[in-house]
Amino acid sequence: MKRKATWLQFRANAKANPLRTRIEDDSFLNDPIQGVAKLPSELNQLVALVQEKWENCADVQYQHLLVERVPICVVFINGLIDQDSAQRGLMESLTRYQGENVTVEALRNALMTMITETTAQISSVFRAVADGKAVVLVDGQSEALVVDINKLPGRGIETSQNEPTIQGPQEAFIESLQTNLALMRKRLRTPKLKVQTMRVGAETGTQLAMVYLEGIVKPTLVDEAKKRLNRIQIDGVTAANQVREMIADAPWSPFRLTEVTERPDRAIAGLLQGRMCLLIDGDPAAISIPAVFVNGLISGEDYYGHFMVSVPLRLLRHAMYWMSLLLPSLYIALLSYNQDLVPTPLLISLEAQHEGIPFPTVIEALGMQTAFEALREAGLRLPRAIGQSVSIVGALVIGDAAVNANIVSPGMVIIVAAAGVASYTIPSQDLVNANRILQYPFMIAASLLGLYGIVALGLMMVIHMVSLRSFGVPYMAPLAPFYSGEMRDTFVRAPWWAMNRRPQLYEPVDSTRNRTPKPSPPSEGSS
Repeated sequence: MKRKATWLQFRANAKANPLRTRIEDDSFLNDPIQGVAKLPSELNQLVALVQEKWENCADVQYQHLLVERVPICVVFINGLIDQDSAQRGLMESLTRYQGENVTVEALRNALMTMITETTAQISSVFRAVADGKAVVLVDGQSEALVVDINKLPGRGIETSQNEPTIQGPQEAFIESLQTNLALMRKRLRTPKLKVQTMRVGAETGTQLAMVYLEGIVKPTLVDEAKKRLNRIQIDGVTAANQVREMIADAPWSPFRLTEVTERPDRAIAGLLQGRMCLLIDGDPAAISIPAVFVNGLISGEDYYGHFMVSVPLRLLRHAMYWMSLLLPSLYIALLSYNQDLVPTPLLISLEAQHEGIPFPTVIEALGMQTAFEALREAGLRLPRAIGQSVSIVGALVIGDAAVNANIVSPGMVIIVAAAGVASYTIPSQDLVNANRILQYPFMIAASLLGLYGIVALGLMMVIHMVSLRSFGVPYMAPLAPFYSGEMRDTFVRAPWWAMNRRPQLYEPVDSTRNRTPKPSPPSEGSS
């Protein structure tokens, strides 16, 4: 009774003083770098403050100069700046300066060819140094000069690895936020493309950019995105998935309610539909919001080829999605409970294959599915030069050895392999991962109730999917609720001249996207 009373008292105290409330009241989470005091005018005192903040940071450099007998200190992080710009553009310009007064404004005028700004806050000085900029501190001045000469390390623009296409552009996002924004600006050359930046992460101070098309996107969507992003209070953000999980509508759902893409052309296509995207510095992907189910089965290849070719391919992907999810469970149900639905010759063949197998069908399926997932993970973790070879050879060797040892039947190997191949046709990795999770409940339900279990669990899954919302947009739109006009780009892809309106499920401000008339041959009288 004493232990129970202690637990009840703990719960009462937790409700009275919730941890979330205490965290939200901490100011350091709102200001990534503390210290909002103004700069002192004495150089030695100012340099001491900077050195105290950046103590035990060997890569932080302090370059002391005399400009017209006035002491100056240039602070920067070695490795984050352009050495050539620092030497020729900044240092030489400062040493050659000749003027009556050595002030921050005078030095700024002398560096007119460089991007500069002034600040009077110590927190801004710390932030500028962390961003890879050079900070010029002048004795007797209560302001500092920030010079943008940063050159952050990174890789060049490459082709997309996770969303490859045969036709169309091959450029992909990289880890540099500025480069990613430039890739979008190159494709959308309009002042309507708006970019709003903020910092997330108390320690990392990661830059995050909200990108949208003004006059097309719904204003309430932008406001809702700002509200959710401002609620993020975390010590560091290093990947887009952290932001995705903290702004999701249904965090416990296996279906992701935000969409990621590493292709600038796909992100631009979303903006033109009335969506918006989030770019995070250090992550080579864009988060597109809102997200709907059918977008996960659409490939960029659909829009770069002829629409008559994309129609059967898109229908194939829809069929393969459900096949990858339900094929193993259907095999279990038909062999264990619903043999009357299987043609007699096929049933005799399957039962003959299963003769001598020491495990029931559900254990056989669970074991083979787990082995397939292990081989898939091994292929991803190994170096690319040998990863695919090991996964393919491993699947062949293990499958053949398991069949010869009478551990699994040949039919089960075929079913699991077919479901795995079907999953590779799905463009969205989020949908693939959701199916990998849901396959196991469906197999267990099929082993307990047969087809009735699959139907019952399927209805529960569909009800869950219909109830989901992504920033106010139904996840199953335009199927539920049904938008007849959106069927032109759902199961099929209509020709471009027929898609004259933006998707109404995103409620765009300007719904007209195309006024091109239907192509027609010239008349007989025209020349």
